[in-house]
Amino acid sequence: MTVGEYLSSLVFGLDLTDTVLERSAKSPIEVGLQPFELTDDAYPAERDEDFQKRLDYASSTVYYSVLGVFAGGGYTEQVGDVKISKGGYTITMADRERFQALADNLRLKHGFEVETSHDTGGIYDLGYMRYHL
Repeated sequence: MTVGEYLSSLVFGLDLTDTVLERSAKSPIEVGLQPFELTDDAYPAERDEDFQKRLDYASSTVYYSVLGVFAGGGYTEQVGDVKISKGGYTITMADRERFQALADNLRLKHGFEVETSHDTGGIYDLGYMRYHL
């Protein structure tokens, strides 16, 4: 299994873009660790502590990336009489909290700082301002 496949498998049911995977694989460089290539082996014969730190940091970046997702649309394609549909997905507040905890735990495990600048996707009712000019 490659690093790209490993990172892609972390969030079941969500198709992560190549850009997100690439950014996550390169993210260990932010803390002075060697970045990954998506084609690197995720399970090499010699898996040392440094390798695990790098993989955990890249994994945490994937989880942090998911925090910005709220819903993904599905699509339908029809060719002749055959119709194919692919359903979308929804990321709930409970999912966000779980992904935040997974990411935080992976970073804290190795002494890295956690990210705190994520929008929780809250909704604010500003309807009362509709009539104020």
